[in-house]
Amino acid sequence: MRIVLWIFAFCVIFNQPATAQETTETNIPINLQQAWQRADEYSTELRSQRIDQQIKNEHVLDIKQNWLPSVEVDASYGKLANIPVFVNGILHEAEYIPLEDHSTYDANIEAYFNIYNGKKTKLSVEKAEAQADMAEHIAQASQSEIHYEVASYYLDLLRTNEFEKIIEQNIYRNSKRLDQITQLYDNGVVLKSDLLRAQLQLSQQKVNLQKMQNNKALAGQHLNLLMGYEDAHPLQLADSIEYAVPDTAMLYADYISVALKQSPFEKMADTQISMSELEQKEIKAEKLPRIGMFGKYSYSYPQIMLYPYSTSPYLLGIAGVKISYNLSSLYHNKHKESAAALEVQQQYLAKEQTEETLRTKINEAYKRFKEDQDNIEVSKISVQQAEENYRIVNQTYFNKLALLTDLLEADTQLQQAQFDLVNNYIAARMHFYQLQKITGEL
Repeated sequence: MRIVLWIFAFCVIFNQPATAQETTETNIPINLQQAWQRADEYSTELRSQRIDQQIKNEHVLDIKQNWLPSVEVDASYGKLANIPVFVNGILHEAEYIPLEDHSTYDANIEAYFNIYNGKKTKLSVEKAEAQADMAEHIAQASQSEIHYEVASYYLDLLRTNEFEKIIEQNIYRNSKRLDQITQLYDNGVVLKSDLLRAQLQLSQQKVNLQKMQNNKALAGQHLNLLMGYEDAHPLQLADSIEYAVPDTAMLYADYISVALKQSPFEKMADTQISMSELEQKEIKAEKLPRIGMFGKYSYSYPQIMLYPYSTSPYLLGIAGVKISYNLSSLYHNKHKESAAALEVQQQYLAKEQTEETLRTKINEAYKRFKEDQDNIEVSKISVQQAEENYRIVNQTYFNKLALLTDLLEADTQLQQAQFDLVNNYIAARMHFYQLQKITGEL
């Protein structure tokens, strides 16, 4: 019995830290910066991009191995058949040359070292490095896109949290108002239509609350998956809905300048130009000669290389310089060179198109960002006016100086004004993050 108690105590003691750690991790509020860090580490798309970068880097190292000489060894062993000789023609019986030994074997080692091949090896290395750079730029663009997606779901959660609070406040007001109207109806002061409208208003708000809770669950699932959590992992957001212009905000011309230097799409366009130019150089290199050093050393039996032949093993070594030139490249590659030159022109046009797209997107996001900032100030005033209007109409209704329709409309206007303020806060942050994404700073 005492042993069982000790085992139980041991399990309890060593299970407590794990439980505490899990609880602590669950209850720690997470800000947007931390959400980005988790997405960088756990996003399946970004992990796949990192593997692709490693593959491209390994490919570069593999191409560089071509600078080293190629060495090949081979060996063989076999049995020779008696050699038939048709003295009187193939239609007559053959005479056979007797062989003293039917065995044959050899072992060879051969090496080739490239001295010059039109710089094709150098071009292949540069092309592989350009492909590795392209993978890096694609990964950077994917990271910015993931960050923007995380920000979208994170701010969507903030929005639904604020909407949920607003609706709960509205439900509280509607419940109190319904109690007052019910008392007035019981006393014969108001009509039943007022009571039904008040009940309908409360029911609609409860339905809206359920919608907000569903939206919250859906946004939370998306955000959890991006951060590597389980679908239903509880999230506590540390950021506030309040928004101030970040220190990193710049003028329109500054965003354009930064985008042309840092945008991954601009870098991809430059890399595409480099790759097309390298392809053009590779085609031209086909018309250049190839020079290399070679060497071969073999051990063979029997000796049938030089006369007189001998049934003895022999060694033979050869070393020298090999020069070759593909004459057909003078006429085979004519159209390839023309197509490669056109490809270079096309990539320059693609870069211009990329820059036009960047300027258009930056201009739109920048104007929307400034527009959202103005809308925030207008929405703050609108909320104040809606609150004052609701207070006045609420008093006048219960003083029998206004209709219930006016009160419900004032209540709806107050809620909508609060919604608009939240939406403008979210829109301003999203347009700012969009500017950062386009410029390659997100």
